[in-house]
Amino acid sequence: MAQTIAAATAFLILLTSIQVVPQDNKGSIDIHVTHSGSSEGLAGVAITVQGPYPPVTAQTIANLYTPNPALTPAMKEQIDALIASAPVTISPQVVANAAQRMEAQLLGLPAPTIPTPSPASAPATPPQMGGVTDNMGQYTFPNLPSGLYQIRAQRDGYFGTPPAGSAGPSLPTIATATATIDARQPATRADMSMVRGATVSGRVRDPKGQPLSGVQVYAYVIGYQNNREVLTQINLKTADDRGEYRMFWLPPGAFILGVAPRRANAVPNAQDSYARTFFPGTTDVRAATRVKVSEGSDVSGIDIGVRGDATGSISGRIVTSIVGPNGQPVPATNFYLMPRDPNAFTDITGMNFPNVSPNRTNGQFEIRGVLPGSYDLITTVQDPANGPVIGRVHVDVNGGNLEDVAIPVNRGLEVKARLVLDTGAVPFTMAAPPAARGGITTIINNGIVTTLPVAGPRGQPASTTPVPTPTYRIQLRSMEAFPAPFDSAAQQFTFDPSGAFVFTNVPEGRYSASVVPLPPNSYIADVRTAERSVYDDGFMVGSVDSLEVMVSSKGGKVIGVVRDAAQKPVASARVVLIPPTARRQNLALYKAATSDAKGNFTITGIAPGEYKLFSWVTVPANAWMNAEFMAAYEEFGKSIRLTEGASITSDVNVIP
Repeated sequence: MAQTIAAATAFLILLTSIQVVPQDNKGSIDIHVTHSGSSEGLAGVAITVQGPYPPVTAQTIANLYTPNPALTPAMKEQIDALIASAPVTISPQVVANAAQRMEAQLLGLPAPTIPTPSPASAPATPPQMGGVTDNMGQYTFPNLPSGLYQIRAQRDGYFGTPPAGSAGPSLPTIATATATIDARQPATRADMSMVRGATVSGRVRDPKGQPLSGVQVYAYVIGYQNNREVLTQINLKTADDRGEYRMFWLPPGAFILGVAPRRANAVPNAQDSYARTFFPGTTDVRAATRVKVSEGSDVSGIDIGVRGDATGSISGRIVTSIVGPNGQPVPATNFYLMPRDPNAFTDITGMNFPNVSPNRTNGQFEIRGVLPGSYDLITTVQDPANGPVIGRVHVDVNGGNLEDVAIPVNRGLEVKARLVLDTGAVPFTMAAPPAARGGITTIINNGIVTTLPVAGPRGQPASTTPVPTPTYRIQLRSMEAFPAPFDSAAQQFTFDPSGAFVFTNVPEGRYSASVVPLPPNSYIADVRTAERSVYDDGFMVGSVDSLEVMVSSKGGKVIGVVRDAAQKPVASARVVLIPPTARRQNLALYKAATSDAKGNFTITGIAPGEYKLFSWVTVPANAWMNAEFMAAYEEFGKSIRLTEGASITSDVNVIP
């Protein structure tokens, strides 16, 4: 690693050692990088400067975008704020296109058709220069033409500051800034700061208290996927021959440290019975002790005692009529244990188990290292004709070994769903047919027919008949928070231009229906079977075989300003509209936006009903969909009510 860094540093120094002859109308950028919260300079930071970029000014935008006369002053102000906040690297044409899209959204008009620019018309990429800061954290780029520049700073073990409004699991590894060189003021100063990463170290011991080598130690944070809590991995290290680990370059924060023993295989090993264990020595994520680190800290003594006294195995066979090209039953190689507790963490790493059965000729399987609990045992096989096929069975593991478990693996069921738009028929375009069968494929674009050869098994010809591709599509989503490939198995459909979608391979389970993307200013009015609404609570595949998804174009709108305790506008705040408690399982009812530079926000396409409006300066993505997270913030919500097509103004105070 040291040699790599030295080589990169030498290369950057070589790049910047080229003498530049001073010229008129040029200036310099004096960059100073410091430690976060300190004036101490940071040496050895790789600096990249790129520019000059074409300026995004009112005049350049005016040449590319003419505002609609129907815009109100408040709407114009929002579009002006959008233009003013455009990143340096975005061309004026892209900004103008974004202004057109926002205008259509504010006015409730269809999204504008924006032609794709040809490569020849694309703006040239500005030149890029590099350098490395000295012992004082400084570096100067001389003789630069006037204009706008982007600056990037990077050093191993350091982080940039988080983007406004975000609260993600990690910080960016690159700090960014902008600078403008004006010929009348040739010297431009750019001050940047970086956050020093922290280090956590400790030792891993086996159930007998002996050092455990070769196991991986993970650092996790809790994130949110839809309405479920998920463990998100952000770093890992492998314990050495003494069971010691040293995990460095962690951003400041609180982490869950966990050990994942090696996965069992056909050759028995003592670790087969070891369970994934979290600091200080628990198999329950919620009982784990969070390890808090501050900027630049070195936290030691985080020792983890791996548990191995409570795991067992599950064995049995899959039962399926699906066969592969050789005429034999398709084998299953990976298995998943999904906790049936709705409050359990979604954790793909901990749920995935390989098949370690030494004999798999008749669908036999065995998985080891299973903790006691109530699970859905799930497996997936690849059907040559229909793609992934799911099998699952409920199992209760009370300790020890569970034997003779049969997992039925059958092709998914068919679900028909009709999309009903109050604006008329579902729009669609004609696209090329699937090319997997070989032969030729036909593409129709603006009336021009192009026929291309494609590869396929056994040289079978593909159909040359184009297939309709809907502009808006119905999407089925598992309400059981199953990870891929379980959700993807329900996404294969055929489409009839009358608005009917036919999903041919939907695994059994509970699903919700959504529309992606929704038409402008529209909302899902209802999802119905023949006799009832299933919009909020979803439907069970097998008990329902047809749906009607109704979309209304008369969505409501909320505009307002985010303010702090002193009633000053707050920029880059996250604003969220949340349905009443009884409907919060319906994820389609949630709406979110971000305030602009003046604190303004706009939320459109809102279904009629009661809501609460919340705002945070920083908040983890999708955390507002989780009941446990929201319990601490309910008192801060501002209640609002919208009728069909209504537009209301409602300011909101940011949550402290």
